Parts: sequence; structure tokens; C-alpha cells
Amino acid sequence: MMKKLKEFFKKHLFNRKGNDIVAVALILLFIILAVAPYLRNLGQTTSNGVNNLNTQMEDVLNGN
Repeated sequence: MMKKLKEFFKKHLFNRKGNDIVAVALILLFIILAVAPYLRNLGQTTSNGVNNLNTQMEDVLNGN
């Protein structure tokens, strides 16, 4: 099993032509995984802000 994994990595990750592509893909994956929680929080914050604004506008328009 380990021998197969080692051969796979040698064949696909350590060939000279694909090194740049693999490096860029790993960097993009890391960035996406590192930023994902912050984007989720930003989306929730924006959603809450829009909902609060809608509630306040309804109150103003209804005369409350």
C-alpha cells in the first residue's frame, strides 16, 4: 500500500512539468480553506444588517 502511494506521488507530483501546476493548486486550496470561515461570517453579518434595515424601514413606513 505504501509502495503504491509512494509511486503515485513520484509519478504525479514530482515530475518537472507538473510541479508548477501542483504548487499553484495547493496554494489556491490553502487560501480558499483559510478564508472560507471569514467569508461565511461576512455573509452572515451582511444578511443580519439587511434584515435589520428592512425591519427599521417597515417600522418607519408603518408609522411605528
